[in-house]
Amino acid sequence: MHSFLLVQGSNMSGSVLTEYAEVHRSTAAAESGIRDYVRSGGGFELTASAGQELSLRVYQQGVLVAEHDLMQALRLRIPGFAEMGFDDDYEHTGGAPEPDSDADGIDDPDLLADMRVEAMLDHYDEVGVRVEWDTVDIPELNAPLLPDGQSVTVDGWTLTSGPNWRQG
Repeated sequence: MHSFLLVQGSNMSGSVLTEYAEVHRSTAAAESGIRDYVRSGGGFELTASAGQELSLRVYQQGVLVAEHDLMQALRLRIPGFAEMGFDDDYEHTGGAPEPDSDADGIDDPDLLADMRVEAMLDHYDEVGVRVEWDTVDIPELNAPLLPDGQSVTVDGWTLTSGPNWRQG
């Protein structure tokens, strides 16, 4: 059995659950996958959602040894806004308009939320996404690591190399 990191994201929109999963061998690779997931808009939302999650599972030689909610460690930098994060209820924190931005001087929370979403969609390739890994206790993976390109089945879902999506 192999060791690997499993990043999972999900969001409930109405009655449709969109799930994302990707396996990695390092936190750097996991962060790159998270960046692509968040920027894609394929299920990740800036607004709080009861069905939204972003988590990391650590498997050592095929056995789950740790699981972490990554929402509180996630940081986003949307053009025109200060860096933002998420609290325990997944409500965003930070993200105030930058001086001289289109949103500067606006204090309506709903309008600002809409402007953040619009800026994120319009400038998705410029959105900064990072994880504060020092706030997440991740053990070093033990050999053997999952080989590149090898699929793995977790919770009945066979995950291939790269992003995996399903809706239900």
